[in-house]
Formats: sequence, C-alpha cells, structure tokens
Amino acid sequence: MNKNIFAVIMAGGRGTRFWPASTKSRPKQFMDLLGGGTMLQKTAARFANISGPDRVLVVTGADHKAIAASQLPLLPESNLLLEPVGRNTAACIGWAAETLKRRGFGESIMIVAASDHKIEPVTGFEKTMTNAIELAEKGYLCTIGITPAHAATGYGYLQMGEEIKPGNRVKSFREKPDSATAEKYLTSGEYLWNSGMFIWRVDSFLDEFHKHMPNLYRDIQQLPDTTAPSMDEYSALESQSIDYGVMEKTDKAVVVPAHFQWSDIGDWPGARGAGVERGESLVINSENNLVFDETGRLTVVIGLDNVSVVSTEKAILVMSDSSAQKIKEVVTELERTRPDLI
Repeated sequence: MNKNIFAVIMAGGRGTRFWPASTKSRPKQFMDLLGGGTMLQKTAARFANISGPDRVLVVTGADHKAIAASQLPLLPESNLLLEPVGRNTAACIGWAAETLKRRGFGESIMIVAASDHKIEPVTGFEKTMTNAIELAEKGYLCTIGITPAHAATGYGYLQMGEEIKPGNRVKSFREKPDSATAEKYLTSGEYLWNSGMFIWRVDSFLDEFHKHMPNLYRDIQQLPDTTAPSMDEYSALESQSIDYGVMEKTDKAVVVPAHFQWSDIGDWPGARGAGVERGESLVINSENNLVFDETGRLTVVIGLDNVSVVSTEKAILVMSDSSAQKIKEVVTELERTRPDLI
C-alpha cells in the first residue's frame, strides 16, 4: 500500500443500456452483476493493496450519495465527489485532479478507473499498475491497453509506437472500427483495446490539461472547494471526453499492456460475455443467450440465438444482440410515458 497513490473511480452514469434492471435509483455500477459484491465494491476492492480505502475517491451523481456511501462504508465522506449533472470524463477527471491538488497531493499518483469493468485476476491488475506507475512517475500520461482477443468493433483501439519500457508510446488513438478494419488491427499486432484506465502524476496531468483544454481547466479552477458543486456551477463546464480532450493531443501518452483479463460490461450482450446471469432458466435449441431474472420465476427460451431476456418486478425485456443500442430509445420514451418504470 502506497500513501502517495490515489484511485479515482468514475461511478457516474445512469446505466440506461442495462434497463430494466438498472434504474435511476440503482444504476448498473451499484448492482451485483457478477456475484460477491456490486461493480463499485469490486472496483474499490482492487485497490486494497495499491492505495487503501482512505486513498480512494469516488465521483458519482449527487442523487447516489447515499447508495455509494452505504456500499463503501470505509470511504471517508470527503472522498465522495458529487456531480449534480454528468459532464463527461474530462470534467470528472479534471475536477478530481484539482481536488487532490487542493488537498496537498499535487505530486501524487492518480489512477483513474471506471466502476463497471470486470478484471481478473487482481494480482495481474496490481502488476499492471506497478508498471504504469513506473512510467507515470517519469511524467508520462499512461493508459492501459488490452491485448485483443478478437476483432472487436465495440472498442476503441490504441496503436503502439516507440517502446518505452515497460510500455510504448501511443502512436494513435482509433475510434470503434468496422469489421474489416478491426481485422487489420488484430492481425497487425500493433493495436491494443483502449481500456479507459489512466495513470499519471496529478501535476503532470494538470499541466497537459491546462495546455490542451484551457477553458475547462480555468472553469474547474474556479469551482469552489467543495465535494458538491451547485448545478449552475457544474453544468457550465465543457462536456468532452478525456481521450479527445487530452490524450489524443498530448505528446506524453504511453500505453502499458494489461496483465489481466478485462471485460467492459457496457450492455446486456457484453454482460453475457462476462458471465453475467441470474435466476432459473430452461434453454432448448438456443445458443448465446443471456437470462437475468430478479423475480424468482422460471425463464424458458426455445429456438432463439443471441437474445437477452431480462425480468424484473416492473418489466420484461426480450432483445436481440443487434438491437442493444435501441434501449436508450426505450428509456427516452418511458421517461415521457412511464417514468415509474425507469
């Protein structure tokens, strides 16, 4: 455990792609999808031997203060940063970094992690972080790359450049590719999946943040020294991803390959790939399906492939994998017609 290392867990978002199990009051990050704890609890537990609970900061929605605090009872209240509205990852990360600087930890290492990833084993995660910290201490902005297991079209990619042990410079960032391009990335051996995890010194990051996003940097500097800014103050911040705002522009970006298995549990088909399932099911002449039942009823699936069946007390979802992105449209419609269901 290192007292100069902080973990910043991004636990915002509504988890709309996991409706109907994920709701406004209990988004995906606060659900126990894999067994043995919620996604937030599992993420925080990975840092037990790296930072310790008093060096974990959680950035989440103001409406979720109570549930986050109840799930992480060892977390100091001052380490819960409450966003009144989501403003994307650059604002979230920039605010967390500025908070650490104001508390006197400007020379510390900051590890940024999402709250909804499946990562195994923890020992491999710790080894990867050790390698990344080695580069971060030299002033690099480090991200973690995942060795592609297949030609995925749902992930961003990092192209590796010059070797800087124990990693490489990032030669380029690539958005989610089409199938043919993904196959080229896979066969070239030059590309890793972009995990969305970052490791850097607070001061090194803030220097690059100031350089590449000066307006957002200025506005965050002007936020009051509080863990719960007002809606007016926070909603005025620029909404942009940290990848586009800083990482794609800086000349200090490096990538360290992961020594662990990783799944971005971004939607129900992705959850199936990560081994998520719940309830009793009977499946006949069917393949590659997910059943997630919270009601205690038996779910029977016959003659269907690549389908998710999700049952809660309020709603049932039956969805093909190809329609996973349509859930947001459903949630938008329900916000207008049946807000009690979301």
